[in-house]
Parts: sequence; C-alpha cells; structure tokens
Amino acid sequence: MSDESARVHVAFRKQVSDGNYGSESAEVWLDVFEDDDDAAIAVRLEAARRLVHAELAKSPAWRVRDAVTPSELPPDQLPPPDDPEDLPL
Repeated sequence: MSDESARVHVAFRKQVSDGNYGSESAEVWLDVFEDDDDAAIAVRLEAARRLVHAELAKSPAWRVRDAVTPSELPPDQLPPPDDPEDLPL
C-alpha cells in the first residue's frame, strides 16, 4: 500500500534497571496499515517483543539479562522464598 496516510505506527519498548542507578532500553517501531487485521498486527507486535528482549538479553549487566529471561515456572508455582531463620549464619 503506497498511501502514506494509511500507515499506523506501533511501538514496543522495554526499559530495565541495571541495578546501579542506570537502565537500558530497546525499542522497535513498526509500520502497519489501517487495513491490517488485529491478528496480523498482534503477530508483528509479538515479533517486536522478541527482538527487544533478544537485544536486552545481550546486555553486559546480569540484572538486565535476568529481567528479560522468562522464568521456567509460572509465578504461582515458584517455590516460597527461604525462611531467613533457616539460612546459615
């Protein structure tokens, strides 16, 4: 489609703290067209999300990498935190 007015800009951006009073971010902007259906736009946004997370996963800061690495367990199945009284001194 060549009509410039038919374009819509969609963005996915993620900003993550590096744990040292700084942050890193990555952003992808997409051009979609008004006649694209919601499913096509959702597929493009999912691709943008993967690209942003893949870029942040290359960070030298482990906290940034950890923030964009999905947990293998759903949050409701994560083990409870250690009891502080059970930790070695």
